[in-house]
Amino acid sequence: MFYEISILLNLVLILHVINKIGAESNNSIQILFLKSQLSAYKRKRKKFHTKPFERLKLVFLSCLDPNWIENLILVSPHTLLEWRNNKFKIFWALLSRKKKTGRPNIPWKVIKLIRRVAKENKIWGATKLHGLLLKFGHDICERTVSKYIPKRPHSPKKRLSWKEFYSLHADSMVVSDTLSVYSSNFKKIFRVVFFLHVGSRQILHFDIHTNPTTNWMRKVLKFAVRKQIQKGKTFHYFLSDNDSIFGKRFTKYLEKIGIKHKKNSLRSPWQNCYAERWIKTCRNEFLDFFIPLNQYHLEKKLEEFIHFYNNHRTHLALNKDSPVLNWLFALSALPSIPAIWYP
Repeated sequence: MFYEISILLNLVLILHVINKIGAESNNSIQILFLKSQLSAYKRKRKKFHTKPFERLKLVFLSCLDPNWIENLILVSPHTLLEWRNNKFKIFWALLSRKKKTGRPNIPWKVIKLIRRVAKENKIWGATKLHGLLLKFGHDICERTVSKYIPKRPHSPKKRLSWKEFYSLHADSMVVSDTLSVYSSNFKKIFRVVFFLHVGSRQILHFDIHTNPTTNWMRKVLKFAVRKQIQKGKTFHYFLSDNDSIFGKRFTKYLEKIGIKHKKNSLRSPWQNCYAERWIKTCRNEFLDFFIPLNQYHLEKKLEEFIHFYNNHRTHLALNKDSPVLNWLFALSALPSIPAIWYP
């Protein structure tokens, strides 16, 4: 009997404490609710506007305070209920946001690889590039590859530019052209023919004639090819313009010795750009400061200039180096020899 009475008294005491704590918590929530409204009300101007953080705070406190309608001062209860509904909409929209459907995005490294491979292999289409990427271990779709490669002409022949053709065959290509030089009395016109190796920019051979023919051109080429064979060098492509000295007989002779003859289009000197550029260099740096007296005079001086061009003149295409590497200039310190010697 006494035990049951003590339990009842303890329960009554616990309930009293809980009610007291609940009343105090309600009072503290009510105070916070009112303070938040008053702090916003102090900034009142002609039109009263609440900030997003203040709205969120009022919505949160109104959920904790059971008597929030009586304590609301700034706005009407209807407005606060609208704020509450909007916040709940945003909350559930964030929770129920759908994930992106479909295939995952392609990593940026793979996109860069696709573009680099497409740039290095301009003749290939999306099918071949896709097969190459599969070998690299990238499991992607062929349509994805076609999406990231640049648009190309349908014909494979149009995909390769003239400059890219030069760069692919530079080591095995020789270009040739003729240069006209007037004598000192303007009575003779010397035709200078030269052979330039595209890869090294080296002048392999040159010759001079006042009236060049196809037979003479064959002899000059035969001598130039023999010189290169002695040095252990060969070339497979010969590029020239449509001059009569590079006619059908000359082309047949090239085919006999295993060289393909390529002619540029009519009125297209830019296709034989390396030969045209050497002619400009020869005129600007040699012929503008020199008038030949005869063929022998021109031959000797031109030989000196070509020796300078091959061994000492630097070229931007060769990273400011000369076509023929001169090991003397690779020394760290050049030897100094006195001009006057005293015993």
